[in-house]
Amino acid sequence: MHIVYYCRHCKTYLGSIDSARVSYDDLGFTNLSDQEYEEILEYHAEDQTTYVKTVCEFCETALQQNPYLLLTNSPIQ
Repeated sequence: MHIVYYCRHCKTYLGSIDSARVSYDDLGFTNLSDQEYEEILEYHAEDQTTYVKTVCEFCETALQQNPYLLLTNSPIQ
């Protein structure tokens, strides 16, 4: 299983997991609601990779200091 984490706002690569010993259940993805699952995870069959949208520390700080940014389509550019 290949899983890539990236920031949903600035698209920065945050890390990856490449292991046959890790499952969606191990990572807690099976605990997500259907809506959360669709918002957070994106599977690409062509390269058999799951992309996980999260928030990097830079964007988290920026959003905490400027919460109005969440009202825009692209809060961090």
